[in-house]
Amino acid sequence: MRETTSEIKKVFDKHQYSIDSIVFDVMQTFKLKSIIQHTRFEKQEGYAVTEILALLIMFPLMLVSSVNGFFHSEFQAITTMKKDALYRLKNNESVPWRTILYGIAKRFQKIVNPDKIVAANSAFILDDTTDRRVGRHLENVSYVFDHVIGKTLLGFKHLVLGFFDGTTFIPLDFTTHAEKRLRGRKRREQYRKTSRPGSPGAIRRKECAGDKMTQAIAMVKRAVKHGFQAHYVLADSWFGSKRFIQAIRQIKNGALHVVCGVRKDKRRYLYQGNKVNAQALLAILKKAGNAKRCRKLNTRYYEVVVYYEDIGDVKLYVCRFPYQKQWRVFLSTDTTLSFVAMMEIYATRWTIEVFFKEMKQQLRLGQCKSRDFDAQIAHVTTCCILYIFLAYFRRVHAYAPLGALFESMSAELVEKNLAERLWALFEDLLEAVVRSIAESGAVDLRQFKRSPEYATLKALFEESFLGHQLQALDKTA
Repeated sequence: MRETTSEIKKVFDKHQYSIDSIVFDVMQTFKLKSIIQHTRFEKQEGYAVTEILALLIMFPLMLVSSVNGFFHSEFQAITTMKKDALYRLKNNESVPWRTILYGIAKRFQKIVNPDKIVAANSAFILDDTTDRRVGRHLENVSYVFDHVIGKTLLGFKHLVLGFFDGTTFIPLDFTTHAEKRLRGRKRREQYRKTSRPGSPGAIRRKECAGDKMTQAIAMVKRAVKHGFQAHYVLADSWFGSKRFIQAIRQIKNGALHVVCGVRKDKRRYLYQGNKVNAQALLAILKKAGNAKRCRKLNTRYYEVVVYYEDIGDVKLYVCRFPYQKQWRVFLSTDTTLSFVAMMEIYATRWTIEVFFKEMKQQLRLGQCKSRDFDAQIAHVTTCCILYIFLAYFRRVHAYAPLGALFESMSAELVEKNLAERLWALFEDLLEAVVRSIAESGAVDLRQFKRSPEYATLKALFEESFLGHQLQALDKTA
């Protein structure tokens, strides 16, 4: 039987489950417990933070959207935790979610880029996305304008700062904002929570009431302070204000260049001794007949260096893409960039759009039903952490689409959860076999269930259970 047990173990070792790669390989590689310890946040009692956080992170892989959904799913058997343990962590205003996310992001970079090489197209990327909700009782929920559909709806706005290292995009930081507050009875019916001044929860609530431009600048400064290095900051025309460009150029004495879209508004640039806005500049350029054509992008464009007051020389790219009537204006503080080079760098901004899509479609972003604003922050953070884990797994194992990787892992997790029921079936079958052999008189195996071989077989099944893996995470720093 020892040989048989050994052969079964070989089968387990050969057929590694994808969820093992997340729980053991990835989470232990990222040293999740050490990251939490470095935040100096400690629970007074109950389950370890690592175990609870690991479970929350994997909710999307289980295809559940909330704590309540988890405890009404077939996965509830994987842990002895009760709802209160998870709710207490999610609603705790003292959890430094921003610090934890930065710890994960820094660990990612340390693993994939140990030599700290700064790629030529590395960039910080800023953008926001609408988080649509239906319940008006949620704390800080408001009416927000969705630029994609051109309508105002109930929800939040998440402003995200991502980092593109030349190969992979990962989220670094985010702020959640309210825009047009509810009024009257709707406002009074909203959940309200008084947070301790100076706590992470209180800081998040203050950010929620602030303007996005201020927070965008603060996030870039914070990322640089945490040691992230890039050549560019990429943003769409909403962020292309003088205030934003000027603030970014002042970081580390101009170490960061801005590449962004700019609106054709009333702002003026000094060109050939005259102060002109974008529309007037386009008229001058058309009259001069200096249009160029980019065969690679099938685009007509002009590029000129102008002086932007309080910022200095910048290069403007005025272009019209195929099948579009309107001319668009892009700005770069790096005046050495050609039009093609600028467009190639700006194109990496699309990675944050892919991030938003995958976060909503695959990782359940926006499906947290808790009224508590701290729980909403916890939900977004755990989604971001899982995204980084999947991005790492994808980079190491050369998966092409992240969606395919997610679906594969979700399927494996469901299959593993069935192991408990499979063991019960196996046990019944084994009992029948033992009884049949014993009754035949060939050999007495009634003591088999108390034998070391039986215990070894059962241990192989139990060690594949997610509950066992969650507990193991807290034992490794």
